[in-house]
Amino acid sequence: MNGTCMAVSPLQTLITLVTSLINTQTPEDLNSPLQLLNGATFDFIIVGGGSAGCVLANRLSEIQNWSILLLEAGGEEPFEADVPGFLGYSYDTRMNWQFETVPEEIICGGKSCPVVRGKGLGGSSDINAMLYVRGNKLDYDNWAHLGNTGWDFKNVLPYFKKSENNLDPDISKDTKYHSTGGYLSVGRFPYQDTAVQNLSAAFNEIGFKYVDFNAEKQTGIMISQVTQENGERFSSNRAFLKPIRKRQNIKVVTNIRITKILIEPKTKTAYGIEYVGEKNQKIHNKVYASKEVILSSGAVGSPVLLMRSGIGPKDVLDVLGIKAIKYLDVGRNLQDHATVPGSYYMIRKYEDTQVTNLLMNSILYSRPKRQGPWSATGTTQVVAFAKTKYASQNIDYPDIGIYFLIDAASKENELNKLNFIPTVLRPKSRGKITINSTDPFSPPLIYPNYFSHPYDIKVHLESYKIAEELANTTSFKLANYKLNVSALPTEEYFKTGNNSEWRDLANFRLFSIFHLSGTCKMGPSNDTSAVVDPTLKVHGVKQLRVIDASIMPHLVSGNINAPTMMIAEKGADMIKKFWIKTFKK
Repeated sequence: MNGTCMAVSPLQTLITLVTSLINTQTPEDLNSPLQLLNGATFDFIIVGGGSAGCVLANRLSEIQNWSILLLEAGGEEPFEADVPGFLGYSYDTRMNWQFETVPEEIICGGKSCPVVRGKGLGGSSDINAMLYVRGNKLDYDNWAHLGNTGWDFKNVLPYFKKSENNLDPDISKDTKYHSTGGYLSVGRFPYQDTAVQNLSAAFNEIGFKYVDFNAEKQTGIMISQVTQENGERFSSNRAFLKPIRKRQNIKVVTNIRITKILIEPKTKTAYGIEYVGEKNQKIHNKVYASKEVILSSGAVGSPVLLMRSGIGPKDVLDVLGIKAIKYLDVGRNLQDHATVPGSYYMIRKYEDTQVTNLLMNSILYSRPKRQGPWSATGTTQVVAFAKTKYASQNIDYPDIGIYFLIDAASKENELNKLNFIPTVLRPKSRGKITINSTDPFSPPLIYPNYFSHPYDIKVHLESYKIAEELANTTSFKLANYKLNVSALPTEEYFKTGNNSEWRDLANFRLFSIFHLSGTCKMGPSNDTSAVVDPTLKVHGVKQLRVIDASIMPHLVSGNINAPTMMIAEKGADMIKKFWIKTFKK
């Protein structure tokens, strides 16, 4: 989700200032030249160097006699991605694919909505809010209940722990759920401002207990742990790829566009990929995989590449004249966390959010031990999970997630907007991603279908009652936080369910929290909507897997970065077991 909003020009000034104060190095160019790839053969080709791809590259290259090729359309992760306080800046840069939705009547004023997806080594973990949220135990038990053996919480927990290097002693001591020594550093930010403290106290007043929502209970309030160390972002690239870039059995290539997967039509066996350079788009080359091609291009990229390679819905492939390898429901089942922030609080501007303090805050951040507001993301680190009246009250399975975002660009006197951002954790609305061109550089068609199911609307509206409860707390009154009541749906709506009022509200306020998933759904062979099986192999195609957020049958109850890395950890283990067992035979 987005971070503190600032005018671009002061933020660009800040980036220049901070980079001049900190001793930084441009990432070493360890990439293999594109021209040397043509005709080469590797054991495994990983398409996509994002949250999942970096994990896979690390774990598969642990087998020294395996050769690994990691391909990424974007470039190296730039320095500015490391600074938590720059959150949101990268949305308008080369680090974002700049996707857009197909215009839909009730959202974004009938125009296209932005779809933020990370581009570059680290993927969306370079530009997200860094929140380390695993989801609810029942999410994974439900995956298993759908026929995905081995994906229940008991079986996925070891893979969360395998990655984890938990830096907070009060959390890491719970060894049932947490661990230390993994590649991924996880801990609270070193800085919490006054607004963070006020939010935490207010939630406690209205009955929310402080919890570690990655442990026994999820319902409650937490100043979230995040993927950071010493006040710096710990992306998947920084955690998993950078430490092993010099292994002799791994090649990393950036700024490369995969045009299609090479699949032998008679045996339906994947044996490589075709590619072009991001800049030189005319020369098509090929590189081969002797064991597997693995797609880790995310909930947008993976289904698009499958469809352009002949794996997808019949109506899409036939219309475009793409020779079918396998008809599967690729691109369907799109899920996301969206929000209609119908309320906000007016709060006074704290000194650490004012542009006049950029120099002091930059100096604080430039110290070896990062300090000050640029070592954190403000109120985005406060996360609550709640139950509305529509949730089961007998189990720990909240149906609403609540986030906060300060709009520091507000010009209303000396006040900022503190936005109350609720989201339905398990939406029933489903969208789709498809293509209308075989051109690998043409954008995908994204139909999110937000709030098309009435359940999502009624649960979302219930969350506004929490906004009013917070406004009445002593903590908020002492801080003089004022709820903007005009932004809330009226009492008439709650009584009558006036759809026109909801449509007006959603049309101009709705935005995505960018947790796209589900478009290459995991399921057993008797699930006609499934794209991959529980071992993440594409149904009906040999030597081809999808390992990323697109395989989620149902969206998890929280942010998706940690679950995506877990999927990659588990996927890597399944690959190792399959090929090592096969070799022994």
